[in-house]
Amino acid sequence: MDNLTVFNNRYQVLAKIGEGGLAEVYRAQDVALGRLVAVKALRCEYVLDPAFLGRFHREAQSAAGLTHPNIVAVYDFGQDQERPYIVMEYVPGRDLSALLQKGPVSIKRAVDICVQVCAGVGYAHKSGLVHGDLKPGNILVAPDRRVKVVDFGLARALGESAMDEDGALVWGTPAYFSPEQAVGGQVSQATDVYAIGVILYEMLVGRLPFSGSDSELAQRHLYDRAVPVNQVNPRVPSHLARIVDAALAKQPEERFATANEMGQALAVFRRRAEGQTGYGEPVTPVRTGGVDWVAVVLGLLVLIAILGLVPLWVAVYRGYARPLAPSAPTATVAVSPGQVRVPDIIGMEVEDGRRVLAGEGLNLEVIDQSSHPTVPAFSIVEQTVRAGMPVEMGATVGVVVSQGPQLVEVPAMVGRSLGEAQSQMHAVDLPVEIERAWSEQPPGTVIDQDPPGGSLVRSRSLVVLTVSSGTQVPVGARLGNSILLVTYELPRLIYDPGDSLPITFVWQAIASPGEGYMVFLHLTRADGSVVTQQDGLPVGGTQPTDTWSPGTQIIDARHLAIPADTPPGEYWLRVGLYNDAGRLPVTDPGQVAAVDDALVLGSIWVD
Repeated sequence: MDNLTVFNNRYQVLAKIGEGGLAEVYRAQDVALGRLVAVKALRCEYVLDPAFLGRFHREAQSAAGLTHPNIVAVYDFGQDQERPYIVMEYVPGRDLSALLQKGPVSIKRAVDICVQVCAGVGYAHKSGLVHGDLKPGNILVAPDRRVKVVDFGLARALGESAMDEDGALVWGTPAYFSPEQAVGGQVSQATDVYAIGVILYEMLVGRLPFSGSDSELAQRHLYDRAVPVNQVNPRVPSHLARIVDAALAKQPEERFATANEMGQALAVFRRRAEGQTGYGEPVTPVRTGGVDWVAVVLGLLVLIAILGLVPLWVAVYRGYARPLAPSAPTATVAVSPGQVRVPDIIGMEVEDGRRVLAGEGLNLEVIDQSSHPTVPAFSIVEQTVRAGMPVEMGATVGVVVSQGPQLVEVPAMVGRSLGEAQSQMHAVDLPVEIERAWSEQPPGTVIDQDPPGGSLVRSRSLVVLTVSSGTQVPVGARLGNSILLVTYELPRLIYDPGDSLPITFVWQAIASPGEGYMVFLHLTRADGSVVTQQDGLPVGGTQPTDTWSPGTQIIDARHLAIPADTPPGEYWLRVGLYNDAGRLPVTDPGQVAAVDDALVLGSIWVD
């Protein structure tokens, strides 16, 4: 398909940027909105099923409803000459499979990538969507290291149309199959968790947990236990290895229930690991001679930094808006024999503009570079001959190339107070979004930021500050129509077997409960099975709930004994209220999750 192809008279193809067994992907320009997009066009063999187009459109519509910074946005979908296509956000950079061709990545980067993947997939899980075909090729890594997941909906639509020779459902990629996929079983949110576990394993050690033919891979995912990741790479901490093991559990109910749960576990690990020696160091693969390409690449990056070109690479990710078009050409200018009209190449990347000019028998010369607030780096912002003007065949058109927007350095604010961080961000014109999280740091202290300090970003880019709420966590969950769990407080998140876990709840009556309720407090595994529990004590101990009046607030301090034989790992705290009639329903979980009328507060670690 050449660069003049236009889908539905709107999306002009500029270049093919990828292809696989299912589809071809093109960088294109939306001529209606003047922005770069990615168009994924399915191969013709996938449109033979009459019911397929309906499923495809439904799934594309579902995917278009996903708005999350770690999911590639779907802008449009349609059909051109009986060929379905999806129009998506164009993300400069490369997919994770290209990154992994160089071998394993540092533990820090692997965790950072996986946390972002879990955030995007977890958001889709909340919306009722399962990806079903997560793999490095469906994970895009932008130059500023932001990560985006692609192809939600497409996997399901294709899976429901593709059958193997025995009539079994085909959905997914064998190297990243979950055991349930290997036997054609039910695909669930835990299926995506398994694939993320395989991807994390591959990032940490530079190879997949299993190898072989497609049929051999299916059998191994079903029956074989992967070699623990920290045995393959001894630099991987045991806590991180346990997270990988949990994600790769054979039974779906033994894994993290959702990608968000896995992301929370990784976030806890990351907070604990910050500052530890070796956390950010890359794994050095064993070499057998030849050129050290890693050293070569690092040397080139140093050279680029010296030349001051790093902002170009960072800016590629930002902004796709096309500048205002030059004034319309004068239609009365005649074209003499041997002349051609100059095409409009404003907004195109240099090589695309060069090809367009060459098609008219003209040449391109870069004569200057300049910053631009909206045009991506490496794209053309000016041309010396106005579009539509006649020139001699073989003439040269000079162009000015964008260096992207003026960039600012994000202040490093971790460890500072929220007030100071807001002031510093305001001083460099960076808006702030605040998230609060449990931390042993004093309340109001910045414990994480995204993008990290020292990053180069465009002015007015959003910075997310994660701020310590202290050891007291807001909940705001409503039980029945009468009782609110306002907060709970944990002094720490890491315990030893045999420890007593102290936890303090703050309950409040929002109406007179009218009945007496008792508290159940459970420590569970990820699948909900109970490790230890404390049941049967009245809320607060001395003031039965049936005596509460609206506004009554009760501080409820408890201690939960952790059995001495508890294996190391991550465990979850669940709490709720009950009486002889059963559990008081959770009518609004607030800022936590709820399962079986139990509030799932969060996780702790047992070492």
